Amino acid sequence: MKRIKWLVVLSIMFTVLLGGRFGFSASAASSKFQVEINKSTNKLYLYKDGQVAKTYPVATGRTKDLTPEGTFPMVVKIVQPGWKGIPGGDPKNPLGKRWIGFSVKGDNGRVYGIHGTNQPSSIGKYVSNGCIRMNEANLLELYSLIPEGTPVWIHSGKSTAKWKGESSVTVQSANGKLKIKGNKVNVRTGPSTGAFVVTQLNNGTVVDMIGKSGDWYQVRMSSGKTGFIRKDFVTQVSGSTSTTSSNSNGFSKASGSIVATENVINVRSEASMTAQVRQKVSKGTKMTLIGENKEWYQIQTKAGYVAYVHKTVAKKS
Repeated sequence: MKRIKWLVVLSIMFTVLLGGRFGFSASAASSKFQVEINKSTNKLYLYKDGQVAKTYPVATGRTKDLTPEGTFPMVVKIVQPGWKGIPGGDPKNPLGKRWIGFSVKGDNGRVYGIHGTNQPSSIGKYVSNGCIRMNEANLLELYSLIPEGTPVWIHSGKSTAKWKGESSVTVQSANGKLKIKGNKVNVRTGPSTGAFVVTQLNNGTVVDMIGKSGDWYQVRMSSGKTGFIRKDFVTQVSGSTSTTSSNSNGFSKASGSIVATENVINVRSEASMTAQVRQKVSKGTKMTLIGENKEWYQIQTKAGYVAYVHKTVAKKS
């Protein structure tokens, strides 16, 4: 009975209470690293510069819907995470020695994550309540390699040694200068308010922009340290973000605008009818076009996100 009760406890991950030390490692734009997790094979693929560099066995959700699918930014890293009153490092702690948290629907990276386990026999199986389990040695290696901002693509399809996650989640290359708006503005380890605060900057401070991820800029400060600042707290003084001419989903570069042709249309996070709806727009709304393929328009929203509109509900204007 005790063993059964303990296995049940191990699977309850939605109420993880994390504590512990963190490591600051976001020393450069994170686009050279990408993570793919295939739920159908329980494999994690680490990409570096577009190539599969490492493959690890993992454990995922005990039912198909528990481990979310999509592309999510990795926003926080924690050493010796605590769990439900059990301190980090305790043999009874089911999270192991590290926590790599990714943000789902804007959460703070404490609900879903990649972590270790005190039940190594569970690796390769469907046993968790949503999180990704790894062997401790593999987890320590992965933790040391990927910085905050790394995109994590989770799916249950076929792996082809090509990363096919949502490109907008990747830290895009950028350059220029940003000026801080407001006092005591937080610079964080990852692109999320759930990431740890590295330092605070005061109004008028100028920093170097080195990357962009959604609503966050990656910056380098005069000390040489890097981190992420939400775009609301900066003004761009100079420079620009990069735009790719194509991506792994077969999009070609385009320009101009599109207009909604139906009463209400969905603007989605990925080029899929099952992808998250980022916003709904009404008939006649114009959107900035940046790419297209046979079925989808790729747009840049006013908030700076890359998003997708199906061609059956919009047309070029």
